[in-house]
Amino acid sequence: MRKIRLFGRRQQQQDPCMGVKQGQVSISEDFLMIQQLADNGENPWRLNPVQTARQIGIEKLGFAPTDVFRFQRYDMDYSLGLNYALVQAQHGPCLFLIELCQPVRQGSTGIWAVERVAIVND
Repeated sequence: MRKIRLFGRRQQQQDPCMGVKQGQVSISEDFLMIQQLADNGENPWRLNPVQTARQIGIEKLGFAPTDVFRFQRYDMDYSLGLNYALVQAQHGPCLFLIELCQPVRQGSTGIWAVERVAIVND
């Protein structure tokens, strides 16, 4: 009896991290308008780095709704005057770090934007 191999399916199973965009993220967004909407009570998830990483990650970066997103820490770039946050995302067996910044206003009323995605485990 002859065995048939399905190469396409096997290749997909070998790299479960594929499909998630990595590196510097360039999403065309109007941060001033998004900040104004948040100031008016719309899209409150933009004020939370974990919720922003989750929403943008699912909509635009290839993460799945079942992926787990966890806050890791806040950082401050004093030379630029920007707040940063790191969020971990578990996508199947793959662990990613998502870096976010506050592009318009710093502090609890400032929106968050995804800046970079990096895989932790290869």
